[in-house]
Amino acid sequence: MKVLVTEPAQDDIREIGEYIRQDSPPAAARLVEGLLAACRELARNPNRYPKASTLGLRKRAHGAYLIFYRVGPVIEVVRILHAARDWTHLLDTDED
Repeated sequence: MKVLVTEPAQDDIREIGEYIRQDSPPAAARLVEGLLAACRELARNPNRYPKASTLGLRKRAHGAYLIFYRVGPVIEVVRILHAARDWTHLLDTDED
């Protein structure tokens, strides 16, 4: 199954990397690669992770971050957010 990382999710990854890079460029590179690898791994068993909300999304944790995705003919990664954020509000806003 193909995994598509949407533009908002790509923006999230870029912002996460830029933030971490301020303190540790090597840690930022490892985290970004880990997030991308976690997204790719969704292709193996996309229904393995729990449903995130009533929006038809699922979520996978990777460290302190949550990967939100939709399962269909293509696995669509819609956002990658820090777990401490109010992700329910952010996801509801994205769907409007």
